[in-house]
Order: sequence, then structure tokens, then C-alpha cells
Amino acid sequence: MHLTFRQLAGMTGGELVQGADVATGSVVIDSREVRADSVFFAIKGDRLDGHQFLSQALATASGAVVSQVPENVPAGKGIVRVNDTTIALQNLARSIRERYPFTLIAITGSAGKTTTKEMIATLAGSERRTFKSWGNFNNLIGCPLCIDNTPDDAEVVVSEMGMNHKGEIARLAGLTHPDIGVYTNVGPVHIEFFGTVEKIAEAKRELLENVKPGGTIVLNADNEYVMNISGGFGGRKVTYGIDHDAGFRGVNIRERGLLGTTFEVSGHPFELSLPGRHNLENLLAAIATARTIGISWEGIERGVRALKPAYHRGIILDAGGATIYDDTYNSNPYALGRALDLMAQADVAGRRIAVIGDMLELGDKELDYHREAGRAIPKSVDTVIGVGKRSRALLDGARETGFENGRLHHFDDAQSAGGFLETFIRPGDLVLIKASRGIGLDRIVNMLANVEGAH
Repeated sequence: MHLTFRQLAGMTGGELVQGADVATGSVVIDSREVRADSVFFAIKGDRLDGHQFLSQALATASGAVVSQVPENVPAGKGIVRVNDTTIALQNLARSIRERYPFTLIAITGSAGKTTTKEMIATLAGSERRTFKSWGNFNNLIGCPLCIDNTPDDAEVVVSEMGMNHKGEIARLAGLTHPDIGVYTNVGPVHIEFFGTVEKIAEAKRELLENVKPGGTIVLNADNEYVMNISGGFGGRKVTYGIDHDAGFRGVNIRERGLLGTTFEVSGHPFELSLPGRHNLENLLAAIATARTIGISWEGIERGVRALKPAYHRGIILDAGGATIYDDTYNSNPYALGRALDLMAQADVAGRRIAVIGDMLELGDKELDYHREAGRAIPKSVDTVIGVGKRSRALLDGARETGFENGRLHHFDDAQSAGGFLETFIRPGDLVLIKASRGIGLDRIVNMLANVEGAH
């Protein structure tokens, strides 16, 4: 958004210190990302205070929004003083949302948010000027930052809304009142902060409670938690799914393992290159959303042909004749189960090797969740390699259901697991690599496929 510092002061609720007519075209919170037209918001975080990097930022940026005005501000720079820079970032998002007529689509759920966001943006972008949040910027800073950087001519904005605690989605959605709220699914993610899946579902309900009056929610008809929380919603409901009757139901489905899926919706045939039923569910959510905002079936078909997996989220790589399925960006019991089912479906010449790292943020029952995940590993998996201390419980679970010790291996870290795999895998093998991001299993991918830095 192109704004002057006088406008910024009004929209953030701040005080203009200098540079009323200085113009800005982008908002940043990282001093390393500033450009000449950027306004730098000096955010105070848990570990770092952006004010420490103010002089560095102002060397390039057009100006800054601060809670403490520094001495000796360079001439020609815009400065706005506010009481709290994080709230100012959020106030700016609210003001932009009120000022510009774009359609805002917000996505929440336990798994699949980022992939669904990318799919919706690709399908919408086939016919409308579409802007999306980058990465998984889905929290109380990332969401407003996305809105704050929306181009002036954007017709559609697609943003994730994640949460670790009750009330976070209410704050995010309450700032911007999305036109459309999209639900992927509800499962035991971040359960350490909630205690039960029902409480997670209640927190996710905050999105539908804060959509714009007369807005729409897009619901996964196959997820009982999603359907239960939508009961009292008075606006328009659009459903998608596979197993249950839905407005946008996938039929004539042919799953081809890692080669993707063919299916039909409303009489239109599609071929999805991203593998797995979970990606089909994500795409059905995207198709339902795209149709809701008026994208033609021709536009949707063009969009589906253009879909590619995001980095470390189901990328297929070659490693000397073996196939690596790189799903190292994140993990939870729900997503791991889906990935293992996908592996079981795949047509494989060699062995199926599952490299499973620790799953984080599962609370005091984390070892139980790991053991249950181990018990659910399909018998068609030939070798299971656990990485990290929690994965010992996962291997115990696999052992309990009949996996012999010779099929199970444990390593404390990614480096040692990667070293083992370099000599263990053979041409024709399929290797699934999945863990929570903090475990760093992307290092194994880099070791095996020599893809350091590749996107």
C-alpha cells in the first residue's frame, strides 16, 4: 500500500514526529529486509527489540514507526511515534481493510493451511489480481503484516490464521473481518495448550464468529469437529469433501500414490500432481472457495495445472535412483498418519523407508502420541528410522504391532541418521522424511539429494 507518513500516523493511531509527506510502499519488521520505500516497524519481541536495529534500518528505509523516538533522526525520514508498535501494525491492517475493497479469504485448521492457501491463491489468481501471505506468516504479527503489504490493486487477499492459544484467532479475525473463512480440519495440534481436541475446535470457531456480516464459511464435510462448530453460523455455508455429501464433492477418485490423483468435481475432471488424499482435500477446499468468489471452471482448471508443492512440503527428489519424499517442514500425528498412508499406496520397486523425527508441541502426552503413531505405521513399510529422543516411543509402538528390531533404527540427530541412510538406501527405494521443523530433517534431504539451498 502506498501511504505517506501523515496517513500512517492517522491509520496507526500514532503521532507524526517528522516527514509528513514522505511516501512508503512496503512495511517491514526485519531491518535486513528494508528497501528504500519501506517503513520499518520497531517491534518489541520476546527476544529482540526492533529499536536496537533502528539506525541500521533508517540508513535505507523511508522511515519508521517507533515507541521510542531516537536522538538524531536523519533528515528526510518519516517518523511516527506510537505507544505499542505491535498494536500499531495491527491498527494499520484494520485501517487498510476498511479503506480498500479487496475480498479477504482467511484459512484456519490443524493441518493443510499453507498448502490450501497456496492452492486458493493459484486458483483465484487465474482470473483476479491476488495477493497471499508469504510462508506461514499466520500469527498476531504475520497476519497484519500481510494485510499491511497488500498492493493497491489487489482484488483478492488470501491469508492463514494460526493459533497456539484461545483468543488469538478472535484477535486476528476481529481486526480484519474476512469475507470468507475456510476450514481445513481440526485435530490434535498444539494440544499441550488446550488439553482436548474439542477445545481446539472451540478456539478455531473464533474465525467463523468474526467473518464479515453476510460472509461465507467453507467447511470440510468429512471432519466432524469442523461441522459441529459451524452449527450456529447464520451466514452462507459452502461444503467440500470426499466421504460425505457436500456441495463440492470429489468423486471417481483414482489415487496414484506419489504420482498424484485424478478425480471429478461437479462433472469437471481434474488431475492433481500433488500426491495424497490430504492434498485432494486441500484442493477441494480451494475449488469450493474459488467458485464462491466467482472463478470460472476454466480458470480453476488452469490453476490446478499450475499447482506445485511448497518447499519441504511434499517435494519429490531423486537420490541416485531412490525417490525422496521431502515432507520435513512440519509434523503432527494427523499429518504423519496421512503421509504414511500415502507411502503405503505408492507403487514402489524397492523398499519403503520411513524416516520419522520427533513431533513437537504435543504436551505432556507427547510420548503416548508418538507410541500411537508408531502403532499405526502400515505393515508395508519395510524400515522405520526414528530421529530424536521422542521417536524412541514411536519405535516402541511399531515394535508392539509386530515390527522386528531389524526393521527399526534410532538416531539422536539428523546428521547421524543421514550418514546411515547414505549407505543404506538403494535405487528403487522410496524414502519418506518427516518431522517437526525444529528437528532439522531437511539436513538429511540435503545430504541424500544434494539439494542444499534448492527451492
